[in-house]
Amino acid sequence: DRNRCQCNAGCMAHGNCCYDHSWICANAYTHAEVEPVIKVPELEEEPPDLTVYKAPEFSDDGCAVVVQDYAVDMEAEGSTFFDNFVFVEVDDVHGAHQFTNESVAKREGVISTRDDSAQLQFGGLRAPSYGGEAWKRYAVNLHTKKAWNPSAGFLVVMSYSQLPYGCGLWPSFWMMNSDKIWPGGGELDILEFANMEANKVTFHLGERCNLDAAKAAQCAPMQAQVNAANSAECETNYFVNKFGCMPKQRQPNGQWFAKNPGIIAAEWTSKSITIFHIPKEEVPEDIEADKPRPTSWKKWVVAYLPLSSSCNSKIGPQELVINMQLCGDWAGGTFGKGQCANSVPSQYRHGCVTGLSQPSDCCTKYVTSPAQDQMLKSQVWDIDYVKVYTSQGAKGRYSGTYKRGGVPLKE
Repeated sequence: DRNRCQCNAGCMAHGNCCYDHSWICANAYTHAEVEPVIKVPELEEEPPDLTVYKAPEFSDDGCAVVVQDYAVDMEAEGSTFFDNFVFVEVDDVHGAHQFTNESVAKREGVISTRDDSAQLQFGGLRAPSYGGEAWKRYAVNLHTKKAWNPSAGFLVVMSYSQLPYGCGLWPSFWMMNSDKIWPGGGELDILEFANMEANKVTFHLGERCNLDAAKAAQCAPMQAQVNAANSAECETNYFVNKFGCMPKQRQPNGQWFAKNPGIIAAEWTSKSITIFHIPKEEVPEDIEADKPRPTSWKKWVVAYLPLSSSCNSKIGPQELVINMQLCGDWAGGTFGKGQCANSVPSQYRHGCVTGLSQPSDCCTKYVTSPAQDQMLKSQVWDIDYVKVYTSQGAKGRYSGTYKRGGVPLKE
């Protein structure tokens, strides 16, 4: 049943391809490149935002900004949660997951809603679609239909009761600009951890941009790691060992976040980025009342990134991303190390290779083994809501990903 799609290029011209054509068949063609049918939404043109936004004032200790006019601009929750997102099917991290569209995600049990919350999880297996490809597991890569301007200031709040972690897993909650080739308009990693490694809050940009190193050290959160910042240089180019700026911060791993459900929040203004984790039993009244005051959340700071003024003009509107990944560039590359070295059966650590997803990759063999079905399907991201609050009357605008029908920009 999984391979019932007929790989006939004619269906692309006539618009009658079966639902699984884009991933079962597209790679089977060797004589021509076949692109999946993309549904680009018909959207009214938005006028340019010419507003000159004011920079916020610093708090008395200089380690926070004072914003008092946050108002809800997006609220994703319950049965309509997924209406706020585009399902992106492209995989840029060479993983053992098969990103899929909304209808297939529902069919495969990868997404669901119940009890006023939304659930994301890993699904069943998809057979190889061409010679030399590995088996894959169904998963989703969600991008918001809107993007928000950091110059105006905005606050993202995710309330969760459960999230996935473990060997071979690479879940993430982050932001990106999709109007430029990555990392041209910026990327902020809020929650991102692979295997049993620590979370790494990092900012990436395609041009020169630095953190204020002195302020980053002065305002480092309580219980931050002893080591100084990994780098104050945010410009990112992996080919010359520029990995973005990662200030001194608290670095729990995925297991800790799973055992301490509550709020993950990110405040982004023209002066700084601040990441928070608030345990469920400590969520303050200002959040419950939709009148957030992040200035009062100091004890819950995870990371603080004071941006130099030269950064702002280079950063584009940011869309939110939530994805469920397996293996690939990071999780595959470090699979079987650290805490996973002793918890993964030996047949997935010896006699195989480590790296990108392929039939002989250790991580891929592990997560696509039927023996891991129960474990992987129990790793659920259960989200109560995701809200975006904006300042100065600003509103989110259509994200580049949404305007292109879920297609990422390519060079």
